[in-house]
Amino acid sequence: MLRAVLSTTATAALVLGLAGTAVAQSKAANIASAMAAAPASVAKNATIKDWPDKNGNMAVLREGSNGWTCLPSHPKTRILTNDAMCMDGNFGDLIGALMSNKPPALKGVGYSYMLSADDWESNTDPMAQKETADNQWHHVRPHVMVVYPDKAMLAGIPTRPSTNGPYVMWSSTPYAHVMWPVK
Repeated sequence: MLRAVLSTTATAALVLGLAGTAVAQSKAANIASAMAAAPASVAKNATIKDWPDKNGNMAVLREGSNGWTCLPSHPKTRILTNDAMCMDGNFGDLIGALMSNKPPALKGVGYSYMLSADDWESNTDPMAQKETADNQWHHVRPHVMVVYPDKAMLAGIPTRPSTNGPYVMWSSTPYAHVMWPVK
């Protein structure tokens, strides 16, 4: 999912230039996609934003009041079916740092829901676009993510992907976070 964030930022101008509004999802469809990423108790009062446009601006599709921000899924690709997400401000700081290729300056623990997730990505490299011999390419299904301001808090958590319990994604990067698969 976060790989898609970086890809979106880098290619937004191209995509928008080619696709225009003719193939873009409707505002209502984007809101529904974004809200499906989190429990209804979170999504109902979350701010819903769209992915960055060609200028890097994220349109607000619906104002919220609970401090959470939800984003709709990107269009389907060979490796992506759904990457909609809802995040609190601290996890948003991680996403912002990732998008700008800077280390995050987290002020506290951050949370993100991806309860409709269905994609393939690397567990070791946030920039990977395809499987390699050593990037732990895996199928990412519905999950909750938790980021900690102190990476020492990740000690002892497995770093190999699993559907049976938590694991650390991108453990050797500044963007390390815990993935909690949900069934």
